Amino acid sequence: MNTIKIKGKDYVTVSERLKHLAEHYKYSINTDYQYFPERKMWVVKATLTIYKEQSEYVDNVHVYTGLAQEIESNNYKEVNHTSALENAETSAVGRACAMAGIGIDGGIASAEEVNKAINRVDEVGEEARLKLLSMLENTTYEERQKEVLALRIEDIKTAEEFDKAYQNLEMNQIQDKDRIAMGLNYNQSDIKKALNVGKTK
Repeated sequence: MNTIKIKGKDYVTVSERLKHLAEHYKYSINTDYQYFPERKMWVVKATLTIYKEQSEYVDNVHVYTGLAQEIESNNYKEVNHTSALENAETSAVGRACAMAGIGIDGGIASAEEVNKAINRVDEVGEEARLKLLSMLENTTYEERQKEVLALRIEDIKTAEEFDKAYQNLEMNQIQDKDRIAMGLNYNQSDIKKALNVGKTK
């Protein structure tokens, strides 16, 4: 099979794996998907069925599966802005082929998967990191801790790392009543609102 060299290593594309299937086997591929709106994530399962010896008898049927996920991008310049589901399906099919031993000389991952992994190195942009830094300023951490965390935030690159940092910072935000007690900047309406929290009419 033809390969693509990525960082000195050869990888087989999904199209080459499918071409090999068509030339050597009688087969069928089915895909199922699930969408997780809270993560804007598509998960696809591909099921590859290969009929050995051109027979559809149960004893001569071999079934392989592959799973893949993609997260929708907010950046209109990225493919996953409109085609996250399609990308996940392609990866899932490629992995199902790999499970059948097709195109795995360079590894189970296809050339497409490796390229996507490389392109995701900086999927969290500067604006997202600035959001975390602004949240950091309003936390209960000591100044030295903030300095250390600020450096870690600058190194955040993946959506998973961003989500984890966001949750941690959100849990450690200074509450309104504490800000007032500490004499931090707040206008009169904010102070009144904070003082009235928990009071009943």
